[in-house]
Amino acid sequence: MRQGGHLMTIDDWRNATITDLFDEQVRLRPEATALRFDGVDMSYAELDRRADLLARHLRALGVGTESVVGLFVERSFEMIVALVGILKAGGAYLPVHQNEPPERFRYMLEQAGARILLTHDRLSDRVPEIDGTVVNLDRAWETAPVAGPVEPGTGPDNLAYICYTSGSTGMPKGVGVRHSGVVRLVQDGDYASLTADETFLQFCSLRFDPSAFEIWGSLLNGAKLVVYPPGTVAMHELAAFLEEERITTLWLTTGLFHRLVDDHLDSMAGLRQMLGGGEPLSPLHMNTLRRAYPELLVVNGYGPTEDTCFTSCHVLKEPVGDSVPIGRAVTDTRLYVLDDKLQPVPEGEWGLLYTSGSGVARGYVGRPALTAERFVPDPFVPGERMYSIGDVVRLNTDGALEFRGRADDQVKVDGYRIEPGEIAAALSGLPDLKEAVVLARDDVTPGRKVLVAYVVPTGATEGLVPRLRLALHHKLPRYMHPSVIVVMDEFPLTLGSKTDRRALPAPAHLPRTVDTPYAAPRTPVEELLADLLADELALQEVGIDDEFFEMGGNSLLAMDLLARIRTVLHVDLPAAEFYEDATVAGMANLIERHAPALAALGEAGTQSSPVPVDTYLG
Repeated sequence: MRQGGHLMTIDDWRNATITDLFDEQVRLRPEATALRFDGVDMSYAELDRRADLLARHLRALGVGTESVVGLFVERSFEMIVALVGILKAGGAYLPVHQNEPPERFRYMLEQAGARILLTHDRLSDRVPEIDGTVVNLDRAWETAPVAGPVEPGTGPDNLAYICYTSGSTGMPKGVGVRHSGVVRLVQDGDYASLTADETFLQFCSLRFDPSAFEIWGSLLNGAKLVVYPPGTVAMHELAAFLEEERITTLWLTTGLFHRLVDDHLDSMAGLRQMLGGGEPLSPLHMNTLRRAYPELLVVNGYGPTEDTCFTSCHVLKEPVGDSVPIGRAVTDTRLYVLDDKLQPVPEGEWGLLYTSGSGVARGYVGRPALTAERFVPDPFVPGERMYSIGDVVRLNTDGALEFRGRADDQVKVDGYRIEPGEIAAALSGLPDLKEAVVLARDDVTPGRKVLVAYVVPTGATEGLVPRLRLALHHKLPRYMHPSVIVVMDEFPLTLGSKTDRRALPAPAHLPRTVDTPYAAPRTPVEELLADLLADELALQEVGIDDEFFEMGGNSLLAMDLLARIRTVLHVDLPAAEFYEDATVAGMANLIERHAPALAALGEAGTQSSPVPVDTYLG
C-alpha cells in the first residue's frame, strides 16, 4: 500500500496521523538527515530515538491522548524533538513565545488546560509562575520514563497543536488544529513538490501556523529540515544562510519576502520553491522574482490558522496584474463564495469566503459560542462543517480566487461603506509602488474618519503623489480616494513579520482652516486639482473656492504646484493667470481654456478617458 515514501491513496492518508507518517519516514530512511542546526546533522533514526524517550517521560508525567503540553523554547534541536515527542505521547503542543507578557502567558496555558511546560536553559529563567510542572529539557529528568515504546492513541481527528491568535476581546483565542489538517497540508502537495529531495528552512515562529508547513512538510516527506539560529534576524544574514545551507524550499511572510526580493535577489538563485503569504503579496515583487528566475516555483499561499495554514494557493505561471490571486483550493479542501444568506454568489461577483474539508480546525479552545458562530454546518455536504473566513473574494475568469480584503475591515467614511483593502489593491498594482496599505484613521480630523494611504515607492519620490492621485482617478470613485498619501521607505513589521499597522505614523496633514464655506469638487478635473493642492499644502482637503494663498501658499509653493500640474496633466498654466484666481475652480477654468480636451477627463473606471493613465506612470 506504500510507494515512494507516500501513502498511495487519498483514503490511506486520510486515516493517518502525523506520527504515522513520521514513523514511515524513519522506516524508509533511518540514516538520512532529518535535521540540521548550528552546523550539526541529526538523522531520522536519532530524532526518532530522542523523541521516543521524551514521549516515555511525558507519559510518566500523565500525558496521554490530547493532553496539551506547553512549549517554551527557541529554535533548536530540542524544539523539534519536543514536537515529535509530544505527539508520540498522544499530546498536542502549545507554543508560547518568549515575548508574551506573564498574564497572557498564563492565560494561554490555563485556558488550554496545559499542566506541563517544556523549556530549556536559554529560556528557563523567563518562565513566569504557572500552575503546572515546568520541565527543563537540558536537565536530567526527576522521574523515570515508562518502559518500552508508547502508542500515541491518536487518530486523524485528534488535536495536534493549539495556535493562539489575536482576539477581539483583547485576549487571544486558541485554535485547535487536528492531525488531519496537517496531513492534508503536506501529504499530497498539489501546490508544491514535497519530496525527500528538498531542503526546507525552519524559520517561522512556532506560534504561527506556517511553521507546520515548514516542519511537517519536510519531516513527513523524508526531506532535510535546516533550523535557523535563534534570535533577531538581519536580512543579509538570512540571505547568506540560504546560500550556505543550500535551501531549496522557503516560506516567508509577505514583509520578509518583499525585502529579500528588494535587497538580496541573488541569494534566491538556489531555491526551487518560494512560498509567501500572510498578507497580500506585491505584484511587482512576484513579477520581479519570476523574471529573475523563470524556473523557480513561486506560490502565493493563502489561508487562516482555522484551516491549517493553506486554504488555497496560486502558482505563478505568468506575470500578474493589479493583484496577486489567492488561487485554487489545496487538496481535500472545498471553497465557497457565498452571500449573507449562505447562497452562492453569481460567478465573478464578490462574496464571503467559506472553507470546508479536512483542514478545518476543531474550533476555538474553551470558546464554544465563538466556535459555533464561525464554524457552521456545511449546507452543501451534510454532516460536514465549514469555516467562515471573513474575507471578501471573487472567482476570476481563469477560475482562481481574487482577494479584496476583510469583510470586517469595512469602514464608513462620509456615509460611504468602504473596504480599505480594495484601495490598497488598486495602489499596489501601480508600477511606481512596491507596497501599499490603507487605513481609516480617526485621529486626524476630530469626529471624522479619514482614509490614509501608506506607500513604499519603487524609486524616486519626485512627483509620486500626484501620479498616484491621477491613477486613482482612473481606478476608483472619488469617495474612495485617500485624503492623505504617506510615502515611506519601508513598513514596520510585527514580531510575526507582518506589516505593523499600529506602528504606521499619523499623517502630518492638517485640517482646512479658511473661512470660505467648503464646496466639493464637481468634476473629475476639479477633484484631481483639489487633491494636488491639498498635497502641496499638506492639508486634508481643499474646497474649489478655497484661495491658495489664504491657505498658506506662497510664490515658491505656487511654482511647485504649477510644475506638478505640468508634469501630471501636460499643460502649462500661465503663472499670471493662476495668481488672478488661485483656486481649484479658477485652475479648472484655466485648463478648460488652455487644454479643452483635459476638461473631459473621464470618470474612474470608464473606457474612454482622453488622458491615458499610462502616460503619467511610465
